[in-house]
Amino acid sequence: MMTSRWVTCALALTRDGAEVVGADITGRAYRWDRVEGTAPAPLFSAHARTVWSLLLTPDESEIITAGSDGTVRRWRRVGGGQAAEPFTAHADWIRALALTSDGSELVTAAEDGTVRRWNLPDGSPRGAALAAHDGPVRALALTGDDDELVTAGGDGTVRRWSRESGAPIGEPLLGHAGAVLTVAVTPDGTEIVTGGRDGTVRRWDRHGGRPLLEPLRAGSGVAALVLTGDGEIIAGSYDGVLRRWDRSTGQSLGETPTPHAAVWVCALTPDERELLTAGPGAPVVRRWTRGGQGVGLVPVRSATWIDTAPRLEIHGPTPF
Repeated sequence: MMTSRWVTCALALTRDGAEVVGADITGRAYRWDRVEGTAPAPLFSAHARTVWSLLLTPDESEIITAGSDGTVRRWRRVGGGQAAEPFTAHADWIRALALTSDGSELVTAAEDGTVRRWNLPDGSPRGAALAAHDGPVRALALTGDDDELVTAGGDGTVRRWSRESGAPIGEPLLGHAGAVLTVAVTPDGTEIVTGGRDGTVRRWDRHGGRPLLEPLRAGSGVAALVLTGDGEIIAGSYDGVLRRWDRSTGQSLGETPTPHAAVWVCALTPDERELLTAGPGAPVVRRWTRGGQGVGLVPVRSATWIDTAPRLEIHGPTPF
């Protein structure tokens, strides 16, 4: 019998969208074959406490995890086991990770208000820590050209940094009333999109630093953002609702209630046909088929859930 303690806090997908890698509130990680509905490997204990962020290396050979214990750990995606010795990156919770496109540099952001850069594969520090925010750093994004870091803080600001030098770029982006919980950069690199505890989604000109159009109203704290290649913003909120907007006009594209008490994380398959969501309230990862503009999110007919041990199991059909 699964319990509500088993809640996914981080998700990543392989480039072909066939495999989902996730981690939960108790520090366990898993792999799930999305197409076949089977588990290539059993759950494993990645950290002693919550894993807040994970990602895959560019060659997809490793899973990198970080969380409440302040450590960064690296795992072989296929075959299992540690790929390298763990290292302590912060003395506080690590909330977010980013990796350069060539996999040579890892960036960590933490509750201690700092952002740190690390050389891979040896895990040595790269430059001094960035005193990024007056309070926790809640989210982090790396621009597609690897030139800039964008950070979001509990102090309500969004800041930009040169990845190479660590120098701040421009003035802080101001507008949220309260903590900024999530940040994303558009695929073309021209805009920054943020979601806050104040229940708004805001768009910013990346190069000029000015706000674009009016804030989008979610009505509840926005914990997760997905930006699609066809110009859609998808936001997961604390009220368990998925909300969608046209990014260029701000027009609402609808709302989809979910069975989650809150939507903490979202992930989009590379072909942008399917959205995965997770959060507290039910120990499941939900799957949603995404149509084109004007077409709502349709849940896969049966919930996908993940046994706590000793295996993963898909209940119900897949949409393929």
